[in-house]
Amino acid sequence: MSAAAPWYAPIPIPQFNTPIARYDFNNKELEQLLYASVVHEQSFASSPEQRDTFEALTWVGDSVLRGLTTVLLASMFPASKKNVLNDIRQALEDKAFYAHLSRRLGLHNRIPLTYQAGESDRILSGLFTAYVGAIQRELGTDGFPTISGTFCQLLRPYAEAYKAHHDTHIAANPHLPPTPIISPISAAPSSLAAQQQQHVFPIFQTAITSDSGAAKLRRQHVSVYTSRLMEYAAKCKLPQPSFMFKDNGCQGAAIQWCATVNVNGSDIASAVASTKLEAKHLASKDALQAIGSNVPTWPINGRRQKKLMARRAGSMLH
Repeated sequence: MSAAAPWYAPIPIPQFNTPIARYDFNNKELEQLLYASVVHEQSFASSPEQRDTFEALTWVGDSVLRGLTTVLLASMFPASKKNVLNDIRQALEDKAFYAHLSRRLGLHNRIPLTYQAGESDRILSGLFTAYVGAIQRELGTDGFPTISGTFCQLLRPYAEAYKAHHDTHIAANPHLPPTPIISPISAAPSSLAAQQQQHVFPIFQTAITSDSGAAKLRRQHVSVYTSRLMEYAAKCKLPQPSFMFKDNGCQGAAIQWCATVNVNGSDIASAVASTKLEAKHLASKDALQAIGSNVPTWPINGRRQKKLMARRAGSMLH
């Protein structure tokens, strides 16, 4: 079952002709490593240092951009509802949009590759987030106001354009339900009217769990499902499963994560938990059940099977 197209899918990315300057790195070694690290997206010949650098910079860049986008939208549209802000933020975090910004900054011209990297939204999206992460690494926490001012100025006209498109979209589709937002489900409403006002999405219903010893033990127990799912994909010669994560916007003990697992190009299962890791493992469990793979009876062969048979034979003799 594939996910429905987002609300902004039919809308072309807004175009602005205002020139924007690319950040001038003082640390040229970091800048060189930033662009060289993109190689790992297409080649396993890249060094471990390049792969680790790209993943670390992308993680930082994603976090910085998520925070800046949230703060910017909240300050620009203080009267807008959470669903509206979430919809606009979703458009501003789309891979195609990040790839657009990467091209606008001319980052694709700095990649030392022979193939046409400028044609790949996936590569350029990762490059843009890694670029932001590299700036954050060079400037540190003291330079965060500089990063905030630079990228908020870059994103502001796009936010205004998407807000106008969203208003038009809602006016043309007044009966559409709000975009699903993962949130902990509280006690059931006491009246039918309250039930009608509360939009509930069953896949996201879960109770808040504490990070107790029992919860940690449960996470360890379900970790086997992800490993088994990876083994299944390898055995069937399928691409490795990928996971998409989304949080409910809360902090601390109230945070909930929804993990959706994609196997061979299709979203086949989702699960919700209080941590990303547990949500990932639970989604893997549901995926295995959906494809008919039984984890406890996973086939054992070769040396492992011989050891198991020898152990069973020894127990029977005793």
